[in-house]
Amino acid sequence: MSYLSGNYAFLIDIGRVRTTNEDSANAVINSYGNVLLLVADGMGGANKGEYASNTLVKNLVKEFLDLDKEFVNAMQIKKWLNTVIVNINNKIYAKSLKDKEYEGMGTTLSLCLIVKDLLVTAQVGDSRIYQIKNGRLTQISVDQTYAQYLVSEKKISPSEANTHKDRHMLTNAIGVKRNVSVDLNSFDYNGEKILVCSDGLYNNVNFSVIESILKGNDTVDRKCLQLITFGNANGGSDNMAVVIWESNE
Repeated sequence: MSYLSGNYAFLIDIGRVRTTNEDSANAVINSYGNVLLLVADGMGGANKGEYASNTLVKNLVKEFLDLDKEFVNAMQIKKWLNTVIVNINNKIYAKSLKDKEYEGMGTTLSLCLIVKDLLVTAQVGDSRIYQIKNGRLTQISVDQTYAQYLVSEKKISPSEANTHKDRHMLTNAIGVKRNVSVDLNSFDYNGEKILVCSDGLYNNVNFSVIESILKGNDTVDRKCLQLITFGNANGGSDNMAVVIWESNE
């Protein structure tokens, strides 16, 4: 059995504007030495978004820790993730239909699952996954927003998307519909530092600042705190969730 060796930390913060915190995050290692990192940004207001994101994160972590066999390849991991996420989507959606108070709730998901030299990501919505590769901060997730759709259709440029009026309009979320489509990808993993975060973080902290903090020599706990501190210093316009993983390999 081959265990990954590394350090991880996660931190969520309400920010300076919102009255409730709808972000959830976690980072865990299971009995097979696999690493799970995930962030969920709930929507729907008050306890609705909080319920959606917490339900998603808690159920995913439980399924991951309860695994009774090792993963053998990317296809198996993707199939498992898709099944688990679809089932949780159904659970959240059913709650919204049963209880009027929870109608219209949903959540994003950005997830990394590391198995030895393999990294599998799951993406729904506009939280993000970054890695430090070849000394540079690189986004490896693709936002599921209307502005990003326009970029993919070559109707606007990536730089225009950063200020587009529909940059926060989601084209996909968990719990809002009976069916959900999960964007699953796999990458070779060679010990890169990884950041998973909600849009509250990257909208309030400059890209170069994020890169500088991640490349620094502080502990992962300290880096999480620094990112949140910068986000609040720049207005803290939204809840913020941060997960950092650094391999010792």
